[in-house]
Amino acid sequence: MRTLLIALILILSNSISAQNFDAGFVGGLTMSQISGDGLAGFDKPGIRIGAYISYPITRKNMNFEVGMQYLQKGSREPSSKSSISKFSMDMHYLELPFTINYAFDNGLIIESGLGSGILVSYTEEIEGLEVRVNTPNTFAVDFLCGVQYQFLNNLKINVRYGNSLIPIRKEDVANSLENKDWYSSMVTFVLMYQISR
Repeated sequence: MRTLLIALILILSNSISAQNFDAGFVGGLTMSQISGDGLAGFDKPGIRIGAYISYPITRKNMNFEVGMQYLQKGSREPSSKSSISKFSMDMHYLELPFTINYAFDNGLIIESGLGSGILVSYTEEIEGLEVRVNTPNTFAVDFLCGVQYQFLNNLKINVRYGNSLIPIRKEDVANSLENKDWYSSMVTFVLMYQISR
């Protein structure tokens, strides 16, 4: 965590000193699910916090954006559903998202890119008891797409969808209902506060 904070400070201090860069912070919520775990629905809440810098490329209304963030993903069986076991999986990532953004004149921005993440911790529970049968992959790569909307001079809202391109876990033998690779997907809702322009 200390290394992450130092890296964030370096990124932001470098971006502020460079006039062509924009920099800021992001913070908000995630809703995620895992395909392959026998459940369905974006029922696992989490958080997404971090920082970003962006740099204009080729045209005035396009930019390249890179971030560094802490991200929670996973899966959860809602308590309202009846099942043999209550399942919960929490995965905590440090992620570097890279996107190309296109801005329209009305404040709407569309984004698409990739996110590379490192798994820093995870827990998996069945009926409240922690189990460790098959640890998820340490490295994750997600396809990202989303929209941003600039509604104040230095404040944007961002809705982003992400889906893993490589399995987060290979065939899980502990789950008798599903025996295939697991992939994660998520939707995030965050505020982006710009501190330089």
